[in-house]
Amino acid sequence: MNPAAAIWKERLSAHLRIVARYTIYAGRSGLFMFMMIVFIASSYMYGKALIQLPETFPYMLVITCWLTPFIALSPIRTLLREADLVFLLPMEAKMGVYFRNALLYSFAMQAFAVLFALSAAMPLYRHGAGDGALPLLGLALLALALKFANLLGSWMENSFVRSGYRTLFRFARWIGSFGIVYALYRYGWIAGIGSFAASFAIMGGWAAASRRLKVNWPYLRLVEAGHRTNLLLFFHMFIDVDELPNRVKPRRALSRLAARVPFRSSEAFRYLYWLTLLRSELFGIVLRLSLVALAILLAVEGPLLFAAVYVLFQVVTGVQLGSLHQFHRHSVWPALYPLPAALRQKSAVRVSFAVQLALALVLALPLCRPAVFTPWLLALPLIGIAIAFAFRRGAAKRSA
Repeated sequence: MNPAAAIWKERLSAHLRIVARYTIYAGRSGLFMFMMIVFIASSYMYGKALIQLPETFPYMLVITCWLTPFIALSPIRTLLREADLVFLLPMEAKMGVYFRNALLYSFAMQAFAVLFALSAAMPLYRHGAGDGALPLLGLALLALALKFANLLGSWMENSFVRSGYRTLFRFARWIGSFGIVYALYRYGWIAGIGSFAASFAIMGGWAAASRRLKVNWPYLRLVEAGHRTNLLLFFHMFIDVDELPNRVKPRRALSRLAARVPFRSSEAFRYLYWLTLLRSELFGIVLRLSLVALAILLAVEGPLLFAAVYVLFQVVTGVQLGSLHQFHRHSVWPALYPLPAALRQKSAVRVSFAVQLALALVLALPLCRPAVFTPWLLALPLIGIAIAFAFRRGAAKRSA
């Protein structure tokens, strides 16, 4: 067996084991329940919106805007590691099978997303096109062909020497994909296939005439590191991921909020954990969860569904904030200062509790909507506060 093929097989197996392990852990932490609630709520709102759409609704433009990101966004998972720049670079001539397998694996994974997006768009498409709607099978085959072409374009794009060329080529790919999808759904097979062929020829000629490396090892390694971090960050929304590297972001405007903590030795760890929360990925995770929760709470109808979504997001957010105390647990500097060791855990719990209290009140604001309001929903903020107290008490017991 080609050594490059053996390396790919070994790395893919290790990668899939990591994904499977964290998927199981995330499922136990509420990922599947969260996805089920989002699916049910979005399906209900989707069906209701179809009935209310006016005749002047821009069906084809909306479908194009929905499908284009699934088709044009084409990352290639190479599973490269830092040491490959030393150990695999000398055997670059034999690495063709490795990168072909990487391309095929990326296509297989992203094809599922394309087919999902296409299936989700079909009710809207048939509602707008009526009897003139194109068959699903033909649309799926052309969408997959366009996805594979974008993956080839992504590979050529990654081989460009200059970053400006990569950005321009990526922009052209997105514009071309948008035009092809719109031509297909708006004008039919001939327009869609013709624009596909023309775009493929133009982009291929552009890549052939540009200065490129056969394999841009440093850039591919950098891109793969970003893909891996993003994947772990997704799982980190539901569970604690030990392999996730801590990324510190300045966020100077937000960091000023930590300056409100009193300047006393007893508040040193509280100041530290406010800065940690505001500058780490945990803040982005909590913020994204809160925005998703608000969007769903503003869209759902019915008090029971509203209450279920509210409680679910309070619990998921509490689980995420519970990982705050794990920051700095291996730092050396706290042992160098005359501060009680137990103060670190208590300060982390206080910061997490304060954030969860604020979210309990903010997420309760949409209950005032007439579509969901009922008097017993006024108890939801109290339930949210009770959940925050439960997480605080649990964290205090674990740190005792």
